[in-house]
Amino acid sequence: LAELGVTGAVDGYAPLPALRLVGPGGGTVARTLPRPAYTVPRQVFDARLVAAAVAAGAELRRHTVRRVDIAADRVVLDGELSARAVVGADGAGSVVRRALGHPVNPDRHLALAIRGYAPTPAGPPEQLIVTSAARWPAYAWAFPIGDGRANVGYGEVLRGEPLSRAHLLDRMAALLPDVDPATVTGLRAHHLPLSTHRPAPGRGRVVLAGDALSLINPFTGEGIFYALRSGALAGAAAAGSPAGAARAYAAALRARLGTHLRHSSVAAWLARRRRVVDAVVGAARRDERVYRTVVELGLGDGRLDARTLMAIGADLPRPRRTGAQSGDMPPRH
Repeated sequence: LAELGVTGAVDGYAPLPALRLVGPGGGTVARTLPRPAYTVPRQVFDARLVAAAVAAGAELRRHTVRRVDIAADRVVLDGELSARAVVGADGAGSVVRRALGHPVNPDRHLALAIRGYAPTPAGPPEQLIVTSAARWPAYAWAFPIGDGRANVGYGEVLRGEPLSRAHLLDRMAALLPDVDPATVTGLRAHHLPLSTHRPAPGRGRVVLAGDALSLINPFTGEGIFYALRSGALAGAAAAGSPAGAARAYAAALRARLGTHLRHSSVAAWLARRRRVVDAVVGAARRDERVYRTVVELGLGDGRLDARTLMAIGADLPRPRRTGAQSGDMPPRH
C-alpha cells in the first residue's frame, strides 16, 4: 500500500506482534511476527482504499456488471461503459473471468470459509490459527482487532461434499472453545479459489487480478497481499499498453510472483499430509528462521529453502522398523 501511495489504511488499529499456530496433532508454536500484523474490518479497510483511489483521481461508479463484450479496439460492459482495457478484480464469482471462458475452480482447489466478529478471547494479543485434524486441510482463526472484538472464522478445502453453514460454525466452535458461537455477529461465507488452479491472466485488453485470478494462498487462504500486488501490476499493464495488457501483465506477474507461486503450490501439496504440518510446527518451534520462512510463504511472497525443508524433514516421524533384528532371533530347535 505504501508503494501505491496509500497511507492510513491501518490507522487506529493496534498491531499484533505475534502469531500462534496449533498443528493437527496439538503441537504449538508462538513467535514474534517478522512484521506486525493488523486486523482491520473489511468494511473499514475497503472504504479507505476506495477513498484513496478517488483522492488519486479515480472516478467511482457503482454498477453491477452482467455482460462483458471484448472487441478489437475496446471492451464494453453491459453496452454502456466502454474502456480501452478492463481489470477484472471482481472476486471469486468474477463476471469478467466467465466472459474469458474460465470456469470456477474445481474441488480440492476451492475452499469455503465463514467469518464474523466475536468478543476477543482471553490470552495474549496475538493472531491464532488452529488447524483441524478431523477435516484437514482446514483451520479456524481468531485475530484480535483491538477494540474488544476479534475476527473469527473457519474454512476448509472442498472435497466433493456440500458444506452447510451449520457445519462451518460447528467446526469453528470445536477448534475455538473460547469463542461462544452465540456471540458471533456479522457472519459471512466466502469461496476461496486457491492459486493451485489459476486460469490464464487475461486476453488482449482484459486481465484478471486477485480472487478473480484464483490468487488465494493454498497454504493459508490469505488473499489481501496477492490482491494488492496483482492489482497494481494489472493496473500498470492496462494503463501502459491497453491493447497488449494481458501479455504485459502475464510477464510482470511471472517475474514478480512466479517462483513464489510455485513454491506455495509445493508447500500446499506437502501440507495435505497432517504429519507434515505437525513437523512444520515442531521445526518452527525449534528454529526462528524456519518460523519466519513459513510465515512469509503463507502471508507474503516467501519461498521454501533447503534449511526449512531439512528442518521439517527432521521432525517427521520415522517409520517403525519391523522384522527380526540381531538379538531378536527366534530360538533354534
